[in-house]
Amino acid sequence: AQPGGGPGGLFVLAGGRATKLRNSPRFVFGLVWHSGSLYVSTGRTIVALRGWNGRSFAAQRTIYASRQHAFPGFNGLAFGPDGRLYAGLALNEDLYDHSKDPFALSQAVVSMTATGKDLRIVASGLRQPFQLRFPKGSPYPYVTVLGQDYGPDPNPPDEIVVAKSGQNYGFPTCTWHDPTVCTGFDQPLILLPAHASPMGISSIGATLYVALYTGIASSGPEVVTIPVAGGAPTPLLTGFGAHLIALGIHAGIIYVGDVSGTIYRVAA
Repeated sequence: AQPGGGPGGLFVLAGGRATKLRNSPRFVFGLVWHSGSLYVSTGRTIVALRGWNGRSFAAQRTIYASRQHAFPGFNGLAFGPDGRLYAGLALNEDLYDHSKDPFALSQAVVSMTATGKDLRIVASGLRQPFQLRFPKGSPYPYVTVLGQDYGPDPNPPDEIVVAKSGQNYGFPTCTWHDPTVCTGFDQPLILLPAHASPMGISSIGATLYVALYTGIASSGPEVVTIPVAGGAPTPLLTGFGAHLIALGIHAGIIYVGDVSGTIYRVAA
């Protein structure tokens, strides 16, 4: 939830209405369905819900919970073809928006087993990896990454990266505002204009679908398509009345959510 926005939590959408689940977490930063369970990141924890009967889940289990105060929390979730659960790590913006977070698990994409074991860093040097998607046939997650909103003028670009094991994208030394300081770091697949703010991401075939919180230039919040191989974004959906956060695709239908709590659906 955001100030002035819709309520936070886990909801079921049916018949044009949203029903909040019993025992829903207050905040949800990412979710993914895998092998009969819904995995949900609530910030510092990841829970797995099982036994869906159309109205509620029969059981809930916490697979990962950090008790360390410095742990930044989780953003989006995605399962890879290797069966591991991948997540982006949140940002402590008040302290480390322009510096390296000293906590080992920060400014990175991580992965773990489906039971929350063997947590490991996949790719580092990312200011705020937000949401993830494995396009069909890709062994690596495509990750939206948010650049700084304040600081150097002009602000650095936003990014979409293909996170591979051992990569380092250079934040905070390298933000791709000045490529001359980025020698030796891994390059993002796609650089977007500053403040475009790529949020939710999904795919159909060789095409990425990305929700831009602010949008490009004066277009306002929008959904764009981008080739999986990289390239320029093409506007697909515009005219939204509030900033976009979420995007998902199911059975050929695109679902887009904004900060007011409104969900839109449109055939891809």
